[in-house]
Amino acid sequence: MTALLHTHDLTLRAPGGRALFRELTLILDRGDKVAIVGRNGVGKSTLLSVLAGELDADGGTVACHGERLLVRQEIAASATMSPGEARRQGLEQAFEARPDLLLLDEPTHDLDQPGLDWLIARLRSWREGLVVVSHDRRVLRELCDFFVVAESGCRHFHGDADELLADLARAQAESESHYVAELEQLRAREERQFLVYQRRQRKKNVGRIRELGRGTPRILLNAKRGYAQVKQGKRDGIQRDRLEKAHAWAKAVRRSLAVQLPLSAALPPLPDSAPRPITRLHGVGDRALFDDLTLEVYRQRIAVVGPNGSGKSSLLELLAGTRKPQRGSACTEPSRIGYVAQNAANWCLRDSLVDHLTGELQRDPVAAASCIRAHGFPFALAERPLASLSPGERLRAALICLLQRPEPPELLILDEPTSHLDFLGYDALQKLLAHWPGGLIVASHDRDFLHAIALETQLSLPLRAH
Repeated sequence: MTALLHTHDLTLRAPGGRALFRELTLILDRGDKVAIVGRNGVGKSTLLSVLAGELDADGGTVACHGERLLVRQEIAASATMSPGEARRQGLEQAFEARPDLLLLDEPTHDLDQPGLDWLIARLRSWREGLVVVSHDRRVLRELCDFFVVAESGCRHFHGDADELLADLARAQAESESHYVAELEQLRAREERQFLVYQRRQRKKNVGRIRELGRGTPRILLNAKRGYAQVKQGKRDGIQRDRLEKAHAWAKAVRRSLAVQLPLSAALPPLPDSAPRPITRLHGVGDRALFDDLTLEVYRQRIAVVGPNGSGKSSLLELLAGTRKPQRGSACTEPSRIGYVAQNAANWCLRDSLVDHLTGELQRDPVAAASCIRAHGFPFALAERPLASLSPGERLRAALICLLQRPEPPELLILDEPTSHLDFLGYDALQKLLAHWPGGLIVASHDRDFLHAIALETQLSLPLRAH
């Protein structure tokens, strides 16, 4: 039987030239269902576009013996539909078209609970070929074949979602050890380069002595030598400081891998609960979303649920103090609140997680590395600017920063925190929030996640007629 899809020696590169895939061979038979999983940024969406025939590969071939249809992650904006409604409409049209191979890129994004239930039912009944890129374990539980994509290469995994999670955890542990080895190699290389630079500077100094013997006026020579020494001294100091920091960080990371702190040790102690509310709304009205809403929040653990367009994000912004009500009053204590907006949009910073911990928060490298390790955050990502991380990675980094503040927040407010999280990130976030002893307000469509983090109260927002 001829395969439905066959790639041979497929090579794909990112716009900057970085290789995403090299000599990839993939065979899909009719009726196969496969999930592509991996960290954001490794090229999953690019691969899906090539498999769909919408993007040319940089090398190799893709052959498909049947009709293909791709539903992209990005959806067209509409003035009459919410993003969730637009996504469901696009998915409904794709399933009704019944292509031989359906390719879905993060199909659960923006879907509310009814939409998710509908999607799972359609995936279960689908009998044609399917390739889906997703981090959502509700989708991944429906599959047993996974194509695992990483910077180190690609591989096939067969098993259930829990077995996949354990396999990914083992792979990340190996990746962290490899990162430490590369860190040591980089530090040693820079040390050698610095020694070469110093030898060259000494040779230049010998040349200045010869210049003195040729009769250069002493006052001019001393001026030139003084300027050069000051400039060289600054350069040497900067280079030496950078090398010392690199050495300290490599040592701290190596130590944290050898002796890992439990997550509980990385969570800050909270002060005794104050009798006054942390945030309070009184008689709030906001467009067509709320009417005379009154709410007081202490250190409660609250789930905010409701269909798309019901005002969950607006409510969280009011409670966090980043949005003013059109009517009524809102009173918040920002120093007692840690807020992460949807897609961690309020944490798009130039600093890396390491920069933030060792700079603004003044943690020494050992304490910073131990904290990052306890949270299960990849060290390689911890050195990248927060703005360059995926929304899920940025959310996790933001939470680490918030919990390491000199006065940690008593209440965390999180808007759709599981969006864009990879498999391991989802598991780490769930564990963190389940152990977090403070107050928590979470808006999410993920019922399993809300149940797992032990929220005490549910605030359900209805979709009001506009």
